[in-house]
Amino acid sequence: MFSPVLSASDPGNRSIIKGLSRFNDKPCQSCDILIQVEREFQLSIELFDVNLCMLGTHQLQNAVTATCTALCLGNQGWRISDRSIRAGLECTYLPGRSQFLTYKEAEALGLPGATILLDGAHTKESAKALSDTVTLAFPEARLTVVVAMASDKDHLAFAKEILLGRKVEAIFLTEVNIGGDNIRTTSALTLRNIWIQACREVGINVLEEGNWEAEESEDKTIVLVEKSLQISMRQGCQILRARRRTQSGIIVVTGSLHIVSSVLGSLQG
Repeated sequence: MFSPVLSASDPGNRSIIKGLSRFNDKPCQSCDILIQVEREFQLSIELFDVNLCMLGTHQLQNAVTATCTALCLGNQGWRISDRSIRAGLECTYLPGRSQFLTYKEAEALGLPGATILLDGAHTKESAKALSDTVTLAFPEARLTVVVAMASDKDHLAFAKEILLGRKVEAIFLTEVNIGGDNIRTTSALTLRNIWIQACREVGINVLEEGNWEAEESEDKTIVLVEKSLQISMRQGCQILRARRRTQSGIIVVTGSLHIVSSVLGSLQG
């Protein structure tokens, strides 16, 4: 049986991200998906102005791969129209992956007007993808990062990827249960020490304690331990509003799908 092997890196893929906009009250990336593959089989499609709710260049690659799969099925007799492919791409949504909460959801968390990004990144590579996505969507934004992680991760490499090239105003280290209990949970104090080390290794000045509202502390990244996820987010929002001046600010909740699910669960409760 013939099984075609395709890659989003094929030279026949000329797909691009054109820009960012809002779609159904959430940021989306407007993309042109242009594929022209000619080998022992042919694949061809042109989809302009596709609104992808899942952000980042890696998500565009995933969309291209899914499109190629649909085209291959079409070659095997499946009836899949270009319109159906577009609808499938625009409706695809995965909670906890580059998920910006709606304004209504932020208000339900007691953070009206806040921009909140949930992402279950927990490896060096996924942290890099998260950082790239934030840069794509909000290149000038200042961040507050709220982190909880499992004990079997490369915490230092993860932290450094988040910190590189970004203006991080504050880092809140917290804890959530992993798999229903805290056996695999990294303590917030351990994470604090690792993030302070990461800050120093990438050349970031750290404020570990003291008055963060003092004028001389404004060029320092605040690193705090807070056991409550809700308090971490609210204090992070307070710091962003006090410091960001005219720049936008984002609360990024990351480090584990478990911390993401905790936030989503509070919206359903």
